[in-house]
Amino acid sequence: MTSHGNDSTSTLISAEVDENNAKKEISVDDGFNYVTGWRLHFITIGMALSIFLVNLESTIVSTSLVSITDEFHDFGASSWIITAFLITYTGGVVIWAKLSDMLGRKATLIASLIIFCAFSGGCGLSRGMNQLIACRAFQGIGGGGIYALISVMLYELVPPSRYPLYSTLISTVVALSPSLGPIVGGVILQGASWRWVFLFNVPAAAVAVGIFMIAVPRDFPYQGKDKSQIPQRGLATADFTGAVLMVSVLALLIVAFEQAATSLSWTTSTFIGTLCAAIVTLVAFLGSQWYASRPGSVVEPVLPWRFCQSRLIMGLLLCSFIGGAVNIACIIQIPIRYQTAVGGSPLQAGLRLAPLAISQPVGNMMTVVIVKNRRMPPLYLSLIGQLMQIIGLVFLCRGPSDDPDWVALYGIEVITGLGMGFMTVGLLTPSIIGKRDIAVGSASVNQFRLLGSTIVVAIITAVGNSWVRDELLHRLTPPQVSEIFQSTAAINDLPETAKSFAQAAFVKCFNLQMEIVLCFAVVGMFTWLLMWQRPQVRIP
Repeated sequence: MTSHGNDSTSTLISAEVDENNAKKEISVDDGFNYVTGWRLHFITIGMALSIFLVNLESTIVSTSLVSITDEFHDFGASSWIITAFLITYTGGVVIWAKLSDMLGRKATLIASLIIFCAFSGGCGLSRGMNQLIACRAFQGIGGGGIYALISVMLYELVPPSRYPLYSTLISTVVALSPSLGPIVGGVILQGASWRWVFLFNVPAAAVAVGIFMIAVPRDFPYQGKDKSQIPQRGLATADFTGAVLMVSVLALLIVAFEQAATSLSWTTSTFIGTLCAAIVTLVAFLGSQWYASRPGSVVEPVLPWRFCQSRLIMGLLLCSFIGGAVNIACIIQIPIRYQTAVGGSPLQAGLRLAPLAISQPVGNMMTVVIVKNRRMPPLYLSLIGQLMQIIGLVFLCRGPSDDPDWVALYGIEVITGLGMGFMTVGLLTPSIIGKRDIAVGSASVNQFRLLGSTIVVAIITAVGNSWVRDELLHRLTPPQVSEIFQSTAAINDLPETAKSFAQAAFVKCFNLQMEIVLCFAVVGMFTWLLMWQRPQVRIP
């Protein structure tokens, strides 16, 4: 009897302990005090404004390069105006996310916005090419922080049931802003100096800083919790070695492919040497991440080794890489096609991108309707979207060279844009990554997207420029070809027969570039299949 009573008491105590442990797990994992009311609305506006400015910056400068190089008389260094930004922008995303774990989301986001704002002003006030390039590098540091922190805070701002709505809102802004870059740049250049391409960021970023200072709680996303419930991470856990190696890898890769695009050759010692250095540094980076992830290590790796061991996470990262490559390649190359083959102004060329710019956000909004309430697994919709991109790219690379202003291209842009809008990387990220790694995971997804766009644009630029140079030399003199490569407006000064030949050559060049992008899109279909599982992830 006594033994039986003791057993019953032990069972009751055990049940109470289990219940208390369950409550404790809920409070830690699901017990966030989410922001509501006016704070939520203001933070949402600030996030949309910030991510819009950063993504706009990635394409708006392309319309200003000729004006900048004409003023500074330094065409040879023009590519570094973009490259300097891309190196620091792409390289800093994951590092900023890790810093926010240690220093807090609010402080880190405001710091990145202030850096972006200050050096945007520095770019606009530059008095020489070297000064502009230096300011662009620091502007990229701030931009990478903004991109990283907005991506992380998106999943901490609202409960999981509202992820589709807010994810689609930010995805729509991310899709729309690069597409508007050439249009906004063209409008600015028609009525003002190229300097306002940078200067208009200053007041807009200052508004965002004010919004976040007022609306974001100091302890976000742990507002309302005891200090004992807030994870404490100090700089002692920072993976400085991994951070330096990661930035080095990305910088070397970007510089290597940008060099190939500039020199129009894949066999230069600069390209081969830089690429080999990138590969060696990559091996060292992976080794450091494996070492930092070992049991008992106090250092938190920049890229947890468990990411490399997960088929689902690697599929997510590769899909992000391919998605960024296809998206930005189309956004940059379609306006260039119209400027070179039709002779349109930067504004006119930007407007030709409107079907793609509009259809992609429409696809994002349709995605919410289709996948919400567990109607369709996001992976199924992504496969449909990838197929639509492949179909669109097949037609994009079949444009007739004797009809540069091909009207059918508008309809093809719509199909391709909708396919891009059906990509659900943002919706799948929290489900696949999990809350434990949401900061570094979401930042890694975005870093792979930026890396894909940078590397693939450099590849198609190098291949396309090399091919079109050889093609033009069949009919034109070397000085004429050199003038075209310095300014495509020189095509309009050619005799009519030579002009038609040059325009047809640039159409063929665009078709070749789209064939390369098509290859990446086909590979993208298989990267989505890496995330195939049973049962499929569904969005509530």
